[in-house]
Amino acid sequence: MDGPSLSGRERRLLEEIESGLRQDTRLDRKLSTMGAKRRRRVRTALRRTARRIPAGVVVTALVMTAICLSVGVRTPTVAVLTALGVVWAASLAVAAAAAVLLRRRAGARRRDPLDRPEGRERRPWHKPEV
Repeated sequence: MDGPSLSGRERRLLEEIESGLRQDTRLDRKLSTMGAKRRRRVRTALRRTARRIPAGVVVTALVMTAICLSVGVRTPTVAVLTALGVVWAASLAVAAAAAVLLRRRAGARRRDPLDRPEGRERRPWHKPEV
């Protein structure tokens, strides 16, 4: 503190206030964890990433990583490692493309097939009988 020190009476009042505040465990917990907001940000970022990346892509990445690492450790030559890198990247690209296609198909299934834009040809079995 830059100013004059507290008098004895002011110190006693301050200690009473602080002891009363310490008895409130909920407030004490909030004040003691005020700087711990980064965990929540990291957790939120991980959840957002998990929503964007399908589980199939993650499983494919893990399996292909294990296979490529096991082969690469046994024969660590430049040619083998290059080929493994290409195979690993291609398998992830195929898994991601398949996930995108499956999501589009799942989205198309949710829509009503009879709900078509105007001007589009309808099949005879879609026309109501008169």
